[in-house]
Amino acid sequence: MIWILIIVSLAVLSYLCAQFVILMEHAKQKKMVSWLAILALWSFLGGLLYYILGYSKHLEKLFSRKHLPQSPLKKISQEQQVLLENQNIYFQDSGEGNKRLTRLILQNVSAPLTQNNDILVLTNGKKKYDALFLDLANAKDHIHVEYYIFRNDNIGTQLQNLLIDKARSGIEVRLILDALGSHSLPSSFIERMRSEGVQVGLFLPLKFPQLLRTINYRNHRKCVVIDGKIGYLGGLNIGDEYLSRDPQLGFWRDTHLRLEGESVQTMQATFLNDWYYLTHQELYDRRFYPQSKVEGQCLTQILAGGPDSWQEPMKEIFFTILMTAQKEILLTTPYFIPDESMIMALKSAALSGLNVTLLVQGKPDHQLTYLASASYFEELLKAGVQIYRYQKGILHSKVLIIDQNVSVVGSANFDIRSFQIDFELSALIYNSEIAKRLYLDFRNDLNSSQKIEYEEFSHRSLWLKMKEANASVISPLL
Repeated sequence: MIWILIIVSLAVLSYLCAQFVILMEHAKQKKMVSWLAILALWSFLGGLLYYILGYSKHLEKLFSRKHLPQSPLKKISQEQQVLLENQNIYFQDSGEGNKRLTRLILQNVSAPLTQNNDILVLTNGKKKYDALFLDLANAKDHIHVEYYIFRNDNIGTQLQNLLIDKARSGIEVRLILDALGSHSLPSSFIERMRSEGVQVGLFLPLKFPQLLRTINYRNHRKCVVIDGKIGYLGGLNIGDEYLSRDPQLGFWRDTHLRLEGESVQTMQATFLNDWYYLTHQELYDRRFYPQSKVEGQCLTQILAGGPDSWQEPMKEIFFTILMTAQKEILLTTPYFIPDESMIMALKSAALSGLNVTLLVQGKPDHQLTYLASASYFEELLKAGVQIYRYQKGILHSKVLIIDQNVSVVGSANFDIRSFQIDFELSALIYNSEIAKRLYLDFRNDLNSSQKIEYEEFSHRSLWLKMKEANASVISPLL
């Protein structure tokens, strides 16, 4: 009798948990189905995991006061929306698609369109670190640094020492680290910086009981702002592996940007918003937003997306970018876990005659995401999408090129985490010279890649297909 009561109780509890998931996540079908599958397999434990990792209502409390009360960019964005409606500014020659995309970004993430920018593409770790360390050494007023991963290794210690030296010389130095991504960093490493004048903030510390609500929402941004004039963003964190020094990982392929000009002000505002969330310090000093002396025609918008928005800004932006393509879509991403809308956009583009090429990892640093990515390949290949797996080492670059005219570079992967869960920072650049520079890297990467053929791939083993399917179900939750 007692066993019957236990079984009935668990069944009722599982049913209630399932109804709760359906109620809260019905608008996100992929996520809802994944959680229902977990509930069916793990019963009450699945419900507990959902409350910890997936319960969307956590967001309202976590990020209700994340943004500075007076955003310096919101007014500019609103003014530009009016200009776009009333005049054909900025995009006289590049068509309605770019204008529509700009309008979406102005409304979703209040990212002003800036024109006077100088942007340098930095391929792989050495070029990024050499340029970054030189600019940091020449800082005159302040340094703002934000990373998901910061290692206690050779390159990490070099940066630590440099930041301490600048703080000792009177430069204001602020550092934001994600508590999960940088969890291996010893507390003594952080305390040494604090004791020497470097201000350090940890994003969502791993402490009970708030850990149960916060562990799944991470700050994945890689952002450096120097004197409000120079900015760095892209895929590279701080660690020796990004210089290909980890023998287990081998060669590390990545892309970063050095920006100078008006676009850096948006990066500054993004950092100061994050700093306000961690410290409650409202920093509005005009010296953080100096007048740019750069002149140019490199139209740029900085995309700062995250779960603090009631929308899904990064997903909507990427979807709209894909829909503006007229000839070609070239996508490089290490972690490819899209939802139905992104799959449909890529398939529709390929079926309509566009060249759609996807470059993903061939040597994975995370087996789960590698398997999950493969679960989408067969239907994409069947629609005419070309897919390549990078073989030279670890591919970590996040780059999208449209028609060799528009490009996106940053921290955002083409996956559900970047679209819905993580805080990301990328640059959308309306400039053919930058797009063609990135295109050269893309072609070189294809030379070190293996093309996946539909006939061979579709005949892979049933066991492998099962592993891919299971990874696909689990990956949206994590």
